[in-house]
Amino acid sequence: MDTRCILVRVARHDIGLLCSLMAGYEGVAVVRTIDPGQGLVELVVAPAFYTVALDILQALAQEMSLCLLDVEAEDSR
Repeated sequence: MDTRCILVRVARHDIGLLCSLMAGYEGVAVVRTIDPGQGLVELVVAPAFYTVALDILQALAQEMSLCLLDVEAEDSR
């Protein structure tokens, strides 16, 4: 399956909040915590939902400490 990965950094105490919020957007992304100590979180996104995921993250960045670190062009998992 083709996917795109988005790596973000959030405050440690906001990891659970980010996971819960993204779960509310069912099917948009799978959220994985890469390094809880550093607040690194990866979102695995289907290409059809890539812009939706970025829009959600941009909106969340207005409300919480969230920094987009890296976007992987394509990934085959």
